[in-house]
Amino acid sequence: MSKENCDINPEDILQLKKGSRDAFNRLFQSYNQRLYFFALGYLKSEKDAEEVVQETFLKLWERRKAVEPELSMHAYLFKIAFGYIHKRLTKNMKEQQLKHELAGELVHFDQQTANRANYHFLLQYISQVINELPPRQKEIVSLRKLEGYSVKEIAETLSLAVKTVEAHLTAGLKHLRQRIRLDGMNDLLLFIFLGKKKI
Repeated sequence: MSKENCDINPEDILQLKKGSRDAFNRLFQSYNQRLYFFALGYLKSEKDAEEVVQETFLKLWERRKAVEPELSMHAYLFKIAFGYIHKRLTKNMKEQQLKHELAGELVHFDQQTANRANYHFLLQYISQVINELPPRQKEIVSLRKLEGYSVKEIAETLSLAVKTVEAHLTAGLKHLRQRIRLDGMNDLLLFIFLGKKKI
């Protein structure tokens, strides 16, 4: 008999194989505390350690007919327990990873939401300010800054000279920048829309 089984009555193992609950209870009394502290050392959770003990003895009961009396009950029980400990450690690691990923996604989502809100507000603000321009400046600035037309394309579309389009565009943008400074808007964000682009 294995040294680890020296405190176990061999008859208990034989009776366990036959389905004796008394023998099972005696094995439980002999090992539940040892298995508990073994699991606690890995899991650092009293609740998880208790569940590992319960699962270990449930597995022992389910496999009772396959238990070999000459084998180490100590090693057998601790092997079962370690299997459940490993499952919990893996599960906990995956949960922590998921939490980190979820947190990252939420931060990313919040930032995107904030940027989107700023973007739509900015478009509304620019449209409002452009609407205050004289008709021709409004038309040219809108084509250039909101619709992406080049100066040459605007000139062809409106049947105007390129120099005329440039003059209206310069005057319109000057007014917009003055209004932006007065309103205290974010210069960096507005520069994206109002900064000079290659013609």
